[in-house]
Amino acid sequence: MKKRILPIPLILLIPILLLIIVVIGGVYRFSLSDEEILAKYPSSAVSFDPVVKAVFDLKSVNPWTIEVPETSAFSFIDELDSEQYIAYGHYDSGLERGTVRVDIGKVLPVPQVDYAAYLAPMSVSNQGSGVFYYLALFKFDTQRSRVVLADSLYVGDRISITSLTAIEEGSIELQYLDRTDDSAMAETPTVVKKQRVVISGQLKIIASE
Repeated sequence: MKKRILPIPLILLIPILLLIIVVIGGVYRFSLSDEEILAKYPSSAVSFDPVVKAVFDLKSVNPWTIEVPETSAFSFIDELDSEQYIAYGHYDSGLERGTVRVDIGKVLPVPQVDYAAYLAPMSVSNQGSGVFYYLALFKFDTQRSRVVLADSLYVGDRISITSLTAIEEGSIELQYLDRTDDSAMAETPTVVKKQRVVISGQLKIIASE
């Protein structure tokens, strides 16, 4: 006499069906690009970073991110002081913490590159007395939808960057106030200095004479 094959109990079918649905959903999700996924939702559901929009007029779903020079820390630039024309954020590497500030009143679009790229004065302060100024180069990373620091050039400690000017042949002139060699760091910088730079196609700041 042949044995009857009993049907699979319903209680066992439910987890099997759920597993199949999850697998199919995962395959479908990874077959879509981020742009296709965003297109399937109403535009009102997408939230853009307000600081990036205000400073660069770019639609970025992620915050402005800076890898702080000379540290292993990152800073999210998520605060805006419209009166002082400063965008800023904080960082904490464990051993060091401080504030990163960007002078948004002197943001200069970089010409002749294939990216949305911008130069701006940037300062980094920590628990010490120093305030370290850089010429910062930012780019919009379209794949990650994020403005990031592409490169930076150290200018000086407790100086004052007064202007960024695009000049001939794609060069950019940085003008700043510094001190004489025998001046104390507490003194106000008054010596006018200039530095010319060029931005390479790989988005690197190259200092020139």
